[in-house]
Amino acid sequence: MSTELAGSFSRSLRARYESFKKTFFFFTRSPIATIGLAVVIFYVLVGIFGPIILGGNPWKTTQIFEYNGIYIYNVPQPPSLHFPFGTTFEGYNLFNGVVKAARIDLMVAAIVVFSGAIVGTLLGSIAGYKGGALGDVIMRVTDVFLSIPFLVLAIAFLVILGRNLTVMVVALVLIWWPTYTRIVRGQVLSVRELKYVEASVAAGASSFRTIFKHVIPNSIYPIFVQVSLDFGNVILTLAALFYLGVGFAGYYTPEWGNLIGLAASLGGGLPAITRYWWTVTIPGLAILILVVSLNLLGDGLRDVMDPRLRR
Repeated sequence: MSTELAGSFSRSLRARYESFKKTFFFFTRSPIATIGLAVVIFYVLVGIFGPIILGGNPWKTTQIFEYNGIYIYNVPQPPSLHFPFGTTFEGYNLFNGVVKAARIDLMVAAIVVFSGAIVGTLLGSIAGYKGGALGDVIMRVTDVFLSIPFLVLAIAFLVILGRNLTVMVVALVLIWWPTYTRIVRGQVLSVRELKYVEASVAAGASSFRTIFKHVIPNSIYPIFVQVSLDFGNVILTLAALFYLGVGFAGYYTPEWGNLIGLAASLGGGLPAITRYWWTVTIPGLAILILVVSLNLLGDGLRDVMDPRLRR
């Protein structure tokens, strides 16, 4: 018996490996998608190891008050060998801040996106499979959340619950599930009519078992694409909230939107920003490159998940 189980497990692993190889082959046929994946992996590595290499408090950007005997607190220094990204107002080291921000932004994006995907998948599966009054209630609540711009809803949560990073994460989690609920429900409505689902019900399987064993695994593929795109959306939303000062936790917080907001608020307006261009441009480029790479990755995943798009 143990030999048969081992053989079955080995065959299962071999089948999954072959499936992964085929999927990865189709993905790498797109050079742009591969570049997007490489850039995202680079950002993840920077987020994990960057703060460790830099040392100091990973939740606080390092300040430089003097350089070569000159007081630079209110005079941003341009990029140089000593300051690779320059400094911004109040002497904050931009390289230190941009690198540490990768961990915070990616960590917040991961918590929000995966939490929203899990909650939305469960609710969408129940609404699509069970239907009836329960399904109607879930979808009406979903419609209410979707009818309100999520940025406005996030600001409302922050004003009510308090303005800090923890509350911001909770607020984003609370508003990020409706999109996944609608996507999954649409998938489940088509999957539940397929023969293997009917066979599972006819065999006496419970609704819980049918949903988790047959419905969700065959409805989840569009979620992968949405997750890759939503990583960029969460990062943009987080940056916008910090820039607007709604999620303000101190100028020292290493977050890309906060660094841009620091330059905008302390720079004295557009003339100062254009004079010290690196204080806005470099954090902005960090956001732009990551979000574009995530979109390229999402396009590649969509092509792999949909056989009709494979050429």
